[in-house]
Amino acid sequence: MSLTEYLFFLFLIVLTFIFLLMHRLYHQNKKKSGVKTQHFEKVKEISSYKSQQNQFQDQRSSFRVNVNQIYCTITFYHFGNIKLQNLKNKKINGYIENISLTGLKILSDYELPVRHDISILISFKLKDFVFNLKGKIVRREDHLENKLVAYGIHFLEMVPNQQKHLNIILNRLQKREYI
Repeated sequence: MSLTEYLFFLFLIVLTFIFLLMHRLYHQNKKKSGVKTQHFEKVKEISSYKSQQNQFQDQRSSFRVNVNQIYCTITFYHFGNIKLQNLKNKKINGYIENISLTGLKILSDYELPVRHDISILISFKLKDFVFNLKGKIVRREDHLENKLVAYGIHFLEMVPNQQKHLNIILNRLQKREYI
């Protein structure tokens, strides 16, 4: 065996060892961060959704600000249809795509009928302020390209202090004072 063949063989052994080590580390990390992996998969799905979506007509009475997939929790507390009462107090996760003073648009993989009166409590953090707002699902956008469903939420019974903080943050976001 020549020196060149010997070095090539040695290189293949080292490369195989590195590959096996990387493979093992990847799977150990995947087990430890299962939740984080799911989160990143959702963000990737949302990015795919955003690149495929069309521009929809703005039906809101106030300006809206696009945000970078802010995580939110939705809790159902009232249904106009008695058949949906088993979902009362159920929590689902979603991501806020845009927000205004009167409502927001969320993306979720949970499918709900919009025909029925569904009231929710939506919780999210926006620039160090935690918001817990009541809302009503007013619109649904199905997208066959992926598993996500977009919902339009109209805020209900917003406390003046919450509205003031939200207004200040949205104005700053619109002017790009927050980065």
